[in-house]
Amino acid sequence: MSQSAKTSIVLLPGMDGTGELLRPLAERLSAYGPVRIIAYPADRDLDYNQLTAFVRERLPADRFVILGESFSGPIAIEIAASSRQVAGLILASSFARHRLPKWLSRFTWLLDPRWVPTKLIIAVLMGSAATPSLRRQLRDVLDCLPHAVLRARAGNALRVDKRDRLRATTCPMLCLHGTSDWLILQKQIAAILAARPDCELHRMNAPHMLLATHADAAAAVIGDFCKRLEGA
Repeated sequence: MSQSAKTSIVLLPGMDGTGELLRPLAERLSAYGPVRIIAYPADRDLDYNQLTAFVRERLPADRFVILGESFSGPIAIEIAASSRQVAGLILASSFARHRLPKWLSRFTWLLDPRWVPTKLIIAVLMGSAATPSLRRQLRDVLDCLPHAVLRARAGNALRVDKRDRLRATTCPMLCLHGTSDWLILQKQIAAILAARPDCELHRMNAPHMLLATHADAAAAVIGDFCKRLEGA
């Protein structure tokens, strides 16, 4: 089958919204089909509904697999629940619902690099898998992202609940979860599996940003999932 006939893979980035750290993964996935990274505007705060509309305008015309990394999982879920073009849904280090107690959710300012050492943020997101190159890339991304946008996205992530919309999805589904992920815990994975018991769960010995730190392994799992969709 020629690459032009293969199902496209759409990658939605994590909270940074740039997609820069997904480029090595995209390069590897290009062996399985056309890959499109949809980056989000960094100059203004857009809520989940607005970001979903933004993504819709940039989707391929034909069938595609959609991957939501971390913050973008709820967007990928909404797209999969409402579009017949979605051939498969992938949630990577992500969630359908990720709420904290109200008193704790007020402290989204803790994600602001102005108040938390960048070294600590890198340690939480990448752990011991962070290479000098990845550390430098993440620092550059954080330096370029307005703090107000970062805080707003964090607040949106702690309020969203897409479990009903996940139940409405019918396409094949894959969930990637790092066993060393400090942000997405077992209760978030359990909520995904409760909504979609048929979801294929693949655990990796990796931190939260597994798509960046383990691009080869992640691409192999995602590519296998996409190849099986082609044969279905």
